[in-house]
Amino acid sequence: MPSENKTSIRVLIVDDSFFMRKILTEILNESGGEITVLDTAQNGWEAVEKTKKLKPDVITMDVEMPKMDGLAALEKIMEETPTPVVMLSSHTGKGTETTIKALELGAVDCVAKPTGRVLENARAIQGELVEKIKMAALCRLRPRVPAESNIPSVETKKREKLPDEEVPDRPASFIVAVASSTGGPRALNEFFSKITRSPSTAFVIVQHISVGFTKALARRLGEVSSLKISEAEENSFLMGGNAYVAPGGMHLLVEGSAGRYRFVFNDHPPRLGVKPSADFMMTSVAKAAGKQSAGIVLTGMGRDGTSGLKDIHSAGGRTFAQDADSCVVYGMPKAAVESGMVDRQLTLAQMAVEVNALVSSRSR
Repeated sequence: MPSENKTSIRVLIVDDSFFMRKILTEILNESGGEITVLDTAQNGWEAVEKTKKLKPDVITMDVEMPKMDGLAALEKIMEETPTPVVMLSSHTGKGTETTIKALELGAVDCVAKPTGRVLENARAIQGELVEKIKMAALCRLRPRVPAESNIPSVETKKREKLPDEEVPDRPASFIVAVASSTGGPRALNEFFSKITRSPSTAFVIVQHISVGFTKALARRLGEVSSLKISEAEENSFLMGGNAYVAPGGMHLLVEGSAGRYRFVFNDHPPRLGVKPSADFMMTSVAKAAGKQSAGIVLTGMGRDGTSGLKDIHSAGGRTFAQDADSCVVYGMPKAAVESGMVDRQLTLAQMAVEVNALVSSRSR
């Protein structure tokens, strides 16, 4: 391994495949001194022990490993030696579900693990992995509440849904647009677990996450929420009592008018380095819904969402941003607040109360 640069990000690679550990080491050590591979581990147990001993700045974590898998190792690390973790996992089948669980447990981001021609595909994700490791190194980890006791169980939420299911869905007349990035899955989980279902209100979510993970994210959010949550589909109409997650790799826009809002996709280049863009989505919501809209910016790196939130505010909609203390990265909310277009800056619990009151007033 190369000599360690004092200013470089020290990374521990965790993967049960020797070949994958070797490839990841090579591509990270090619970062021009920005990243140094401190060591590697071949299972979760080793990862826990080496994290205690070496105190890396960031960990890349595989999911499926012998002795102790990635989820168990992540929980242990977050309890004993909190360290930013970037998950590397398959973006198909069980891998996506497990990765979303990891993000809820405290992992700060995820990257789709290369498959097929592994060496070639690993080179294809090199830029994304390097950037996400650099972002992870800037994260402020929040203490994790064991078992997330403040979030209702799946069984509890299913019981709560039963009365709502007697009320048929109707076309949405009010839209709440939500933007989130690093630390977002956990924040979305907490926020939507506290949102009351309204038959007239639809939520639209842009979460910056690798292509292939958004369906799993929608399913997981649906398990803790009284809303029906799914991945958005092109040309489908927005229904009250539902929340929609923008698919990765495409920009999601809303067109139409109250009772006839529908989704359209476009394949324009990334905006501010992201695709889907919360700015594009929020601006379209402002144009379509005007005063019958609200915008929310949650934890994340950069400033995506600021321009769109300004448009919602200018159109007469309400605007909210997550407070600094509860953010994993106080980047996107900070940019939004500094624009002067945020009505309230709140904790996730406070925001849910405000949004529930707003939505309730619109449904009367």
